[in-house]
Amino acid sequence: MKLGTKITLLTSLLLIVILLCVDIIVYSLFIKIAGQNAGELLLSKWESIIEHAKSMSSEARNALLYNSLTEDTLIRISVPGSDSIRIISNGADFNLNGVPVIYSRTTSARLFKHDDERILMVYIPMETAGGTRFGFEIAERLDDLETNIHILVTILTFTTFGAVMVCMLGGSLLSRTVVKPISTSIRTMKEIERSLNFKKIPYKGKSADELYEMTGTFNRMMDRLEESFWNQQQFVSDASHELNTTLMIIEGYSNMLRRWGAYDTKVQEEAVKSIYEETKRMRVMTQQLLNLASSQQGRQFMLDSVDLIQTCKQVIAHFRQLSTRKLILHAREKEMVIQADHSKIKQLLTILLDNALKYSTAPIELHITQQDGNVQLIVKDYGIGIPPEEVKHVFERFYRVDSSRHRKTGGTGLGLPIAKSIVEEHQGRIRIESREGTGTEVIVELPILHPVWE
Repeated sequence: MKLGTKITLLTSLLLIVILLCVDIIVYSLFIKIAGQNAGELLLSKWESIIEHAKSMSSEARNALLYNSLTEDTLIRISVPGSDSIRIISNGADFNLNGVPVIYSRTTSARLFKHDDERILMVYIPMETAGGTRFGFEIAERLDDLETNIHILVTILTFTTFGAVMVCMLGGSLLSRTVVKPISTSIRTMKEIERSLNFKKIPYKGKSADELYEMTGTFNRMMDRLEESFWNQQQFVSDASHELNTTLMIIEGYSNMLRRWGAYDTKVQEEAVKSIYEETKRMRVMTQQLLNLASSQQGRQFMLDSVDLIQTCKQVIAHFRQLSTRKLILHAREKEMVIQADHSKIKQLLTILLDNALKYSTAPIELHITQQDGNVQLIVKDYGIGIPPEEVKHVFERFYRVDSSRHRKTGGTGLGLPIAKSIVEEHQGRIRIESREGTGTEVIVELPILHPVWE
């Protein structure tokens, strides 16, 4: 069953239940109020008659009672403690057979149905001057009330039926209005599924309802999915290109080695060296791809107390064994402890210092400061710099500021994306400030205490 049909049926069913409850209340109140009003009128009429009859003789009293009756009224006279019942009627065509006699010292009125007729009966006690007690029960058939009830039932039936029809029409219009954005979303999703082209749901104006919010959320989700899809496509294309280039070089040198390596020592040395370098480069790139994929999958990392200054000294000492370049650490404190994954912080520092060493011949500076509950780490070089229009792209995977220098320096275009991923894992921020021909600063801000996600 479609959602629009469900809305129409549920709203109609709810209205039917409400109207039935209202109809029952109106019907009951009408009968109750009409019975009370008729009872009060009948009591007021016969109380005065019976009061006047107290002082009369038996024959005169009977004549008065008989003359006061109408064709729809009869009197039932009973004596308390006696089974004898006397009925006075002036042509009334109904009887009270089976209706029990009431004995009471007070007046009362009741409305009931007997033989499919609605009867109003009032009870009036009377005591004569001689001390004789009587009970007068005046019963009146309420044909007008029965007619009014039939009219009321007819009116309630037609108004209820009309209200239900109007409700179903209104529910249908309402369901179309409510379901329209959902139907549009479904059609858009089917088109995306069929064509693999990302589309948005058109919506106009500003609203605060849930459907408007759902449409906006869907469109934002489409933007993110489209961006993710094309990034993935670009990632696969770039990774394939990088691996294919490396394999082509290895294949070329292997072929050269196969043809002339056995006869020419120089060719043999060149080919083996190139194959070794390309194989090492491919291994590094593969490891970086694995690291990047691992970080994007949200792999759990081990938080511990890490002395950032001591870690920087360890990484600098490692680079000093591999290079004669000068690395300078600037820090006012002797130690600076943060909550972080020690191995990932070392990897981050290694990536940043390695990049600085590749594209600069001057000394590299590493500045560490603490402010506002964060640690700021700046890796500064005085190298070739990055053009302003390229800075915003350097964190993209396989992005090349100058593709000709990457193979010369051994870069894969994955170092900075991995660094960004590590910083984001630690809920920090990373940015680059650079001037072409002057140098580059990579600025990293890390929280001292790693916040826990709620």
